[in-house]
Formats: sequence, structure tokens, C-alpha cells
Amino acid sequence: MTEIINSDIWLIMSAVLIIFEIFIGSLVFFLPLGISSLIVGIILKIQENTDLSIINEWSHSLVLWGIISIIMSFVIQKYFKKNKKKDVNNY
Repeated sequence: MTEIINSDIWLIMSAVLIIFEIFIGSLVFFLPLGISSLIVGIILKIQENTDLSIINEWSHSLVLWGIISIIMSFVIQKYFKKNKKKDVNNY
């Protein structure tokens, strides 16, 4: 499980997920996962280069990744999804 704490794996995973999002374009699944893995990768990279200790175990990185991805999916749906046009047939 030491691969999960490696910051390079998280940064590569974020690039792959964001590239998937570019090709699919749903703005719901791959983009929040990619952004959250980028954030976790940056936190781990900062943690490697300084004495700062935020993520101590592999389970903390997965929980943080899940929480950030859920928050990001709500933010993306609220602000970046196109609103449906009002239909004239709805009374």
C-alpha cells in the first residue's frame, strides 16, 4: 500500500482522469476525481519536501480523495453545468 502514499502516482492519476474527462465531457465523473487526485498529490508532494505531516497513512489519502471528489462534484454541478432551458410547454 505504499504506492497510495506516493505523490507521483496521484499526479499521474489526475492527469489520466482529466484527459478522460476531455474526451468524454460529462463534467460529473472523471473531472472531480481528477481534481481531487491532483489536490491529494500536491498535498503529498508538499509533505515530502517539508516537515508538514497531513496524510500519515494510506487510508487517510483515500478518505481525503473521496471527500474532495464529492465536494468537487457538487461544486461543478452547481456552477458549471448548463441549466436546462425552460420549456414553453411546462405550465
